[in-house]
Amino acid sequence: MKLNVGKERVLVIPDLQCPFEHKQAIPFLLAIKNRFKTSRVVCIGDSMDAHAMSRWAHDPDGMSAGDEYMASLRSLRKLYKAFPNAQEVVSNHNDRIAKRVFGAGLPAAFMKRYEEIMEYPPGWSINRYIEIDGVIYEHGHSQGGVHAAYNLAAHNGKSTVIGHHHSHAGIYYIANRQRMIFGMNAGCLINIDAYAFAYASEAKFKPTLGAGVVLQGVPYFIPMLLDSKGQWIGEIVA
Repeated sequence: MKLNVGKERVLVIPDLQCPFEHKQAIPFLLAIKNRFKTSRVVCIGDSMDAHAMSRWAHDPDGMSAGDEYMASLRSLRKLYKAFPNAQEVVSNHNDRIAKRVFGAGLPAAFMKRYEEIMEYPPGWSINRYIEIDGVIYEHGHSQGGVHAAYNLAAHNGKSTVIGHHHSHAGIYYIANRQRMIFGMNAGCLINIDAYAFAYASEAKFKPTLGAGVVLQGVPYFIPMLLDSKGQWIGEIVA
């Protein structure tokens, strides 16, 4: 059995869902970058939540759509400063604005380009999916369930890294006589107490905080360990 070995050292930024990200998400991600000397950055999507801009009911006591958007941009600008070069994949939350415009019956000409909405710096780009060293990076919303990463890897026939499924972070391997591939869910880095996630308050499985790295083709999930007050302990345990 052979696992495809690559050259790149990839940091996978998981779902942040700004402005509802964990407030220590960026220091945590920078610590991973420094610890593992990563050479590429992939944002696995849902960098913005767009709670108030969703077609679903949103919290009437929460921020207005305009205030939430501006708060999201403040968080994203910090992310861009920390990681000036990255590739992001298309995701369901980031697409909420376009879906509202489409649902309103407005033509595409009335819609800002995605890069403008997100205020991307020159080093960022948006992609349906990304392939690095034979590993596919996609958001994961095309597949449901606890085994989404495993199933997408099997479907793609290649090692696959996803986000989207907050409660099921981890790595699954698939092998036959000739080769081995993996599916990895990179978890999320959200503030689990934010009102935007109240819909999941009764869920038995809670969000798994952490991020992913793929080092020369080999995956690792890095958990974000918290203290009793919900703060990151300040070190990478891996």
